[in-house]
Amino acid sequence: MSITLRPVTDLRGLLELESVKPDAFLGSGPDLKWGRIYGGQVVAQAFRAAVLTVESGFLPHSLHAYFVRAGNERQPVLYEVERVRDGRSFCTRQVVAYQANGAILNLIASFQVVESGENAQAIGPSFDPPDPATVASDETDLFFERKTVRYTKSPKPRVSGWMRVTEELGDDPLVHACALAYLSDEYPLGAAILPHSLSPDWEGLMTASLDHAVWFHRPLRVDEWLLFDLEGAGVANSRGLAIARVFTADGVHVATVAQEGLVRPRTA
Repeated sequence: MSITLRPVTDLRGLLELESVKPDAFLGSGPDLKWGRIYGGQVVAQAFRAAVLTVESGFLPHSLHAYFVRAGNERQPVLYEVERVRDGRSFCTRQVVAYQANGAILNLIASFQVVESGENAQAIGPSFDPPDPATVASDETDLFFERKTVRYTKSPKPRVSGWMRVTEELGDDPLVHACALAYLSDEYPLGAAILPHSLSPDWEGLMTASLDHAVWFHRPLRVDEWLLFDLEGAGVANSRGLAIARVFTADGVHVATVAQEGLVRPRTA
């Protein structure tokens, strides 16, 4: 794919995909000198590509993605969308992300019209989180602010942190949902591998995200603080699983994230 990579300096620019033919879009990202593309970028852009083919009136229901191979951050990504189904209440899209060496991500997304009905919240955060204003920010190269407040291996593997986007994203709920997809890949791998005996020794482990899911429960804004409250669910067959519940600063449960990650002792 001999296409010049356009510079991307913020999240809004990252979500601005270029239409190259019907239901096919080109996305670029920042050159972070990581070599690999941050997984949240590919998930967010694939989801954005799906959003761009959906009629107005539909809002995000869920997304499920498989990371096929590592992406190269120095290459653009081509997103090809298949319109699987358009129904009256739900519609479904499948998106495959390609680079020069082939597919790097396969994503399926579901959208739903707004329906009236019961709205009941069964859970809140697993602890009383500190006010984000009182927590120091972590260093990050990515397009959000992050404040980790908990990272414990025992008695249960738990990771929790505040995140928000500091730039102006407007009021479009679809943009905020795509931005949440970008944030959603930040904490889960660390929580997924936490039960491993060598964790959190990242240098001694070979790790990678394998599959990723997000369910959107209620309206949300990513330019306001969101608490990601994660629990590691164990490791088996070199795979670890983490479940993240996402809450507003007022404790409203707005989304759930699940991710499985590969975790092996590094041999070389």
